[in-house]
Formats: sequence, structure tokens, C-alpha cells
Amino acid sequence: MRKGMRYIIVVLMLSILSGCNNVYTQPEVMGTDISENVTKEDLTLTSEKPIKTVEQYKEIDLLFAGDIMLHMPQINSAKSFLGYDFTPTFQYVKPYIEKADFAIANIETSFSNKDKPFSGFPLFNSPVEILDALKHTGFDLLSTANNHVLDQGKDGIIKMIDEIEKRELLYVGTSKDIYTPYKIVDVDGIKIGIMTYAFYLNGLNSRLTDDERDRMINVFDEKRAIKDIQEAKEDGAEFIILFLHWGNEYQTIASDYQRQTARVLAENGADIIIGSHPHVIQDSETLDLGDRKVNVFYSLGNFYSNQRKETMGNSLTEDGAMLDLHIVKDNLSNVVKLDSITSIPTWGYKRKTNGKYEYFILPVKDAIDGNLDIDLSEDVLKRLKKSYEDTSTKLNLYIN
Repeated sequence: MRKGMRYIIVVLMLSILSGCNNVYTQPEVMGTDISENVTKEDLTLTSEKPIKTVEQYKEIDLLFAGDIMLHMPQINSAKSFLGYDFTPTFQYVKPYIEKADFAIANIETSFSNKDKPFSGFPLFNSPVEILDALKHTGFDLLSTANNHVLDQGKDGIIKMIDEIEKRELLYVGTSKDIYTPYKIVDVDGIKIGIMTYAFYLNGLNSRLTDDERDRMINVFDEKRAIKDIQEAKEDGAEFIILFLHWGNEYQTIASDYQRQTARVLAENGADIIIGSHPHVIQDSETLDLGDRKVNVFYSLGNFYSNQRKETMGNSLTEDGAMLDLHIVKDNLSNVVKLDSITSIPTWGYKRKTNGKYEYFILPVKDAIDGNLDIDLSEDVLKRLKKSYEDTSTKLNLYIN
């Protein structure tokens, strides 16, 4: 090594050790011949290095929707010479669902692996193409634990799981063989535990043995649910959501049993409780547990259904709500909290075009404000305004 080069390197080392804050540039050294392999940039140092900072807050949005049922008029409306296509039904709510970081809904139907005709209530058997539409719309996970889970027996449970997995969707509520009460999903760095249970099986319990029923369907049992919550937390869940299929159908006020059960589950670790099954929107409340508060939405109503005033004599069955949960994690303290809740009221619109029925799920506020590319009569707008008022009555603290 040439003497001049050794001099430069010594100077460089002294500068580093002295903590010099000035930028060091190549000195003019008499008699020094800098090697052609050493550039000026190689001899330029600075102590002002960028400091990497950890993003303190992580924010995500989870979206929940209510019951998705398929009655025969809906199935017939989706039929064409190419098969079945349900995607047009969801076109107006798709922007909300796609925008969420993770979207969940309750699929309340069954599929048959036999060559059986499709059917609606009381024993649902639907085209699997409904799953294609839900995937296209932006849903990520489907709850499969509900009172119609045994409509097509054990084979129906397996068929549902196979078809969901084929479309690379997630599910929770049923299993082919091992009891699986929860699903933990990592949503942009926040681990969300989603648990779902069916409170009723429509008297079809005997279609499975006791052992099969315990393993294949998440049937609600209070002690088991409490144990499941604790295991989910031990398994890494940072925020626990219970999606419960419960309550009395067509009742807008939650039952005492729902309220008592909600409090027990909240006291034992549930961070929010969301319900389905009544087919109408029920009231909501915030449970004050002293050190924390837990929101309970007893029923989000129907999301996609043929239940309506004309078929049920009850216009409230046309109403639904999507629920947007804004969740924040403090990466410094690892605390995960529910920051805000927004409800987006929806309404099931059914019309006849060229002799064939069409179904659309409309975001109510957008429809009333004329923000949707769809023609709505004065009568439909009147029904939409009533729907908005009815939903606001139940979800007034969270309405969008």
C-alpha cells in the first residue's frame, strides 16, 4: 500500500472516531497518487445517517354484512343460458366492500353434492355460483354456522367447505372433521380473531351423530365459547370479534337471553359482538365494563334475500346494514383498539325488467342522494327513505 493512501485512511479513521459532524472530502496530499480504483465518492463520509423510524400506528377497516339467503325467485333471476350469475346484485355495494381491508358476511344457505333441484326455504339448496359473486364483490371470509347449515346434511357441510376453498375464500363456523371455533387473520399486521356460532339447527340435529355435530358445527355453548375466546387470545389474536347467529326472527328488540349472553361474552374477552338471524335490524348497545366498553349489534338484518313487504308483510325484512370497524394498533405499546364504527344502511331492491325479476342491494344514502347509476321511481325513493329512518332508529349512534 502506498504511503499516501495509508495517510488518507488514517485520517478517515480519526474522523470517524472523533465523531466529527462535518462532511469529510478528499484532502490535497502532496506527492500522493490516488489509485484509479479509489474514487472521490469512496473517500466521502458523513455522520448524518438517516434514522429509521417505526410507524407508530397501524389502521385497518373491517366490514361486516348480514344474512345472505337464496330463495327460488333470486335463483331464477340469476339464471341464463350460460348458467347462474349473481354479480349484478352486488354492484352498488361493491365499492364499500372492496375498500375494506377485510370483509365478512353470513352465508345462510346450503349446497348439495348430489344432482338435486335447487330449492329455497325451508331446505335451501343453492347454486355454488353465489360464491363467485361474493368473491368478485370483495368478501374475504364467510360465516357458515347458522340454522340452515344442515339443510343438505353432512354432505352439504363438506360441499360448502370444498366450494369455498376452491375459490380461495376463508370460512369459519363449520369443519370437515376437527372443531374449529375461530379463525385468526392477519390484516395488515393486526391479528383479528373471528368466532362464530349457531344457536339453532332447525331441529335437524339427528342428521349428524353427536360426535359429528360437536366437531363439524360451531353450536353455541357458553362455557365452550368462553374457553374458545381464551384460546384464541393465547393463539395470538389481538382483537376478538364474535359473529353470532342468534335471536328471535323478525323481532327488532334483542331478547333478554341475547343481552345476558352478550354481557357474559364481553366480560370474558369479546371486543365486539355482531349478530345475524332475526332477518331484521335489531337495536344496539354499548356495554360498560369499567375498564373497557364493548359494542353489541344484535342483528344486521338481511343483506341479500327475497324477504320483503310483498312476501312477508313486513318491510323491515328489506333492511340491512354493513358495519365498518376502524381498528387501530399502537405498535409501540402493542395495544389494539376499536377506534370508530360506521354503519352503512342497505336496502334490498327487487324490480321486474322485460318480464324477469332483478335484485340489487342499494346503499340507502347513496340511492336517496341520487349517487347511483340506477333509475328509481318516486315510490321506491319513498320506501328507501322509510328504510333509512327505520335503520337510523336502531343504529342512530353509528349511522352513515
